[in-house]
Amino acid sequence: MKKYPRGIEVVASALIVNSNKEILLIKSHKWGDNYLVPGGHVELIETVEEAAKREGEEETGLKLKPLYCVNIGELINEPTFNRRAHLVFFHFICEALTNKVRLDERELKEFIWVKPENALKLKITKGVKQTIKNYIKGIKINITSRAYKEYL
Repeated sequence: MKKYPRGIEVVASALIVNSNKEILLIKSHKWGDNYLVPGGHVELIETVEEAAKREGEEETGLKLKPLYCVNIGELINEPTFNRRAHLVFFHFICEALTNKVRLDERELKEFIWVKPENALKLKITKGVKQTIKNYIKGIKINITSRAYKEYL
């Protein structure tokens, strides 16, 4: 049986909401011309919520407060991604505590603030589209996480 070079990858992302109830969408060099939400790999001894917050803050320069998980999914060989991969993703709603976006240009090339309903009309991946729909519907997913750092 063939395996992916990196195995199954766990990633976490932040659907960032500002005080005007707009969401932040970004474009990444890795995902073609699609809008998506900032995120990345979960690190050793890090919960998926912590990873979503960290990745969102690193990539946008915003200070974030994670609120809840809104979507969990799986992408296998997503055609718009820049490599073959099996990704298990966790998307979290995060409140923007600051306003000035400073993109990490090594990772991202563009951003927009948009009303969630208008975001669904943009070119976005299926996973992000479902995340936005779940947010509009008020769907919240309970996640139980425990990181036992003393065993490292």
